[in-house]
Amino acid sequence: MRANPSKSGYYILEGLNSFATAFYFNYLLFLLRDDHGFGNFQNLLVGAVHGFIYIGGSWYGGRFGQRHGYFTSLRIGFGGMAASIALGGLIPALWGQLLALWLWTFTMCFTWPILEALVSEHESVERLPNRVGLYNVVWATTAAMGYSMGGWIFEHFGRASLYVVPIGIHAAQFLATWPLRARHDAWLAAAPPLASTKESHGSESRPRYFQRLAWTANPFNYMAANTILAVVPGIAGHVGLTIPQAGLVMSVWYYVRAAAFLKLWWWPGWHYHFGWFLSAFVLLLVGFVGVLVAPWVWMLIVAQIIFGWASALLYYSALYYAMDGSDSHGADGGIHEALIGIGICGGPAVSAAGQWLTGQAMAPAWTVTAFLAGGIALAWRIRRQELRKG
Repeated sequence: MRANPSKSGYYILEGLNSFATAFYFNYLLFLLRDDHGFGNFQNLLVGAVHGFIYIGGSWYGGRFGQRHGYFTSLRIGFGGMAASIALGGLIPALWGQLLALWLWTFTMCFTWPILEALVSEHESVERLPNRVGLYNVVWATTAAMGYSMGGWIFEHFGRASLYVVPIGIHAAQFLATWPLRARHDAWLAAAPPLASTKESHGSESRPRYFQRLAWTANPFNYMAANTILAVVPGIAGHVGLTIPQAGLVMSVWYYVRAAAFLKLWWWPGWHYHFGWFLSAFVLLLVGFVGVLVAPWVWMLIVAQIIFGWASALLYYSALYYAMDGSDSHGADGGIHEALIGIGICGGPAVSAAGQWLTGQAMAPAWTVTAFLAGGIALAWRIRRQELRKG
């Protein structure tokens, strides 16, 4: 019987990555607002290009790690992220900030698919849900911390903190890959091969079309989430929040998402049940509209609670169904992240296009809502097609 491999180091890397990326990207948008006069439209364009790079980068990063080694990929990613942010710290001009962001985005794509693969590989069918569940809880909790604490850090330690904090984190991650690689190789050399689980994965309780459903929904999930993130500086100004206050108020959905991941981790009853999946998709639409149109802070918080729960279930579904039964976790993790990139790009892109075409400040809310409604219809169609086959 193969001993259970310790993966605490991978979860630490994941948590650090999530904290650093949430802090850097989200508060860079505030810096662009305050130092370069960016409004919602410009920040939406920044978010769209960020997502566009992430699509191809994640697809390539997952395959690169599968072919050339997970730890080689992680070193490229962590080292590249630290160097990219350092470039932004050295060049305060707008072009320097944007170039740093684009380079950071691309090198980040060598990390997330690989971290997902490392916590999923060499796991039995019985242990995989636990691994994926803990992975989700860790990154969601540390992202919430990065967002809620980030405003205070940015306000009290100044602009330099936007660069110093994530550079230090990514440098520590880079150095940590050597001892983690040595431990990983030692475990592989000592452990007998894990028995095949293909038969179990092919059972009737795991219908394959759920992977199609989840991979369909997650881009829409990130369309909504990244549209919200891009306009948070504008929302904060509209309801009269300072940067630290915005970090606290607008992190509610982050914390709800983390709590929902914890619930979904402990309770597997949602696995492969279409009703849970569809209800989350509908609630995502409701919560998204509520966040963008809420005139008062209390309504903003209620809408975030709805949005956070729905976003958690859709993301969890996408990652779990991608990894359940997979034999190439790095490549499949890259596909999972590339589909996230479609949403990261698509939401801000269609929002910016809607605002440019109509000149209306609320165009992002209604254009993305229309896409979400289309996504719900597409998921229902996939479900009905499978039932007809059935």
